[in-house]
Amino acid sequence: MQHMRDILRRLAQHGLLDVPEVAARLSTGLEAFLARWERETLTFLAAGGSELRFLEGPNGRGKTHFLQVLEIRAQRAGFVTARVGTQAKPFAALRDTYRQIALAMIASSPSNNGQIGLAYLLAGLTPDQLTTFEHGSRGNPGFRNLIVTYTRRVLAGQANEPVTHDLRALLTHDTNRRVAFGELFRLDRHLPRPLGRIGKRNAALWLRSLLTLPRQLGFKGLVVLFDETGADLHLRPEPLRSRQQHMANLRNLVDHLATGGIPACSVVYATTNDFIQMAFEDYPAIWQRVARMEETSPFTEPPRNPRAVWCRLDELTEPSPAQGEFFTELGGKLLDLGREGGIAESRLAVARTTLPGLSEEMSRNITQGAVREFIKRMANEILRND
Repeated sequence: MQHMRDILRRLAQHGLLDVPEVAARLSTGLEAFLARWERETLTFLAAGGSELRFLEGPNGRGKTHFLQVLEIRAQRAGFVTARVGTQAKPFAALRDTYRQIALAMIASSPSNNGQIGLAYLLAGLTPDQLTTFEHGSRGNPGFRNLIVTYTRRVLAGQANEPVTHDLRALLTHDTNRRVAFGELFRLDRHLPRPLGRIGKRNAALWLRSLLTLPRQLGFKGLVVLFDETGADLHLRPEPLRSRQQHMANLRNLVDHLATGGIPACSVVYATTNDFIQMAFEDYPAIWQRVARMEETSPFTEPPRNPRAVWCRLDELTEPSPAQGEFFTELGGKLLDLGREGGIAESRLAVARTTLPGLSEEMSRNITQGAVREFIKRMANEILRND
C-alpha cells in the first residue's frame, strides 16, 4: 500500500519513472500493437528470426515509456532484454556497443533479484544450461570459453576471487581494470585456451556472439532497446567523421539483422525526427535502409503502418493523445494506483470529477510533454491533502 503511494508521489513530481512495471500498468492505447507484437514478432524471434524497428517521436511523447512496456512484455515471454539509456553512446565504436548491451542485459527470473548485466545473467544459470551452451555454441571459441569459465567459477562459489574479477572485466569490456593474460594463466593454470578479449579487429564477431548468446543459453532470444542514443549527435561539438562512424556502426547492425545474421534478436531504436534528417545529410547509406518511402500528398497525413521499419509512436497508439479517450483511460489507471495505495474513496471521487475536464484540456492543447504533464497533474489531484 505504501509502495503505491510512493509511486504516485514520484509520478506527481516527475510525470514518469524508470520503472518498467509501472510503465506496463499505465500503458494506454498500445494494447492492439502489443498484442500483435507478442503474437507476430516475439513468435518470429523465438523461431530464430530477427527484427529491426526505428520508433520516432518528439521529446516527451512517451518513447521511454514505450520501451519500458516492450521490456516487460518481452521478459514475461521468456526473452532477455537490454535497454540502453539516453546518456550512452553505444555506436561510437562496436566495442562500445558490446559493452553497453552487456551491462544492460537482464532476464526476468527469481534468481537475479533484479540485478542487471551479463555477469548477473550468467550467475543465474543452471549447470544444465551451461552444459548445453558449452556443447552447442558455434560462436567465437575465445568468447565461448570466457562465458563457460566465468560461469563455472561463480557457480562454484569463486565469484570474489581475483581471477573471476578479471574474467568479469573481459566479459563486460571494463576498461578500468587491466587484465594481463600471463598473470591470469599463472593464477589459474586450468583456464582453457583460447581465452579471448574484445578488440578493434574482432569487435563485430564478439558483438554478434553477444547478441545470439541468450538463445544459446536457453532463453527465447534477445530484445535490445536503444533510447535516443543518437538523437542528439547533431547537437554535439563532434566532427562529421565521428557522426559518420556512429552511422556506419549502426548500419552494420542493421544489415546483419536484415540478412538474418543475428537470429532470435530484435532491436528497437527510439529517436526523434532529427536523427533521420541527420542520416539523410551525413550518411545516406543508413537513411536508405530505414527511410519510409510513400507516395502521399504533402498535405495529407501518411497512412498508418505499424509494421514499418520506421514509424511514428502515434501510429501505434489507439486512442492517440489527440483524443480525450486517451487521457480518460490513463486517468482511470492512475486512480486505480491511488485505490491500491489506500487513498480514501472520497478523495478519489473528487479527483474523478476533474478527469473529464482535464482530459479534454490536454487533448485539445496537445503539446510536447503533454502526457507527462497530465500524469503529474492527475497524480497531484489524487494525492491532494494526503
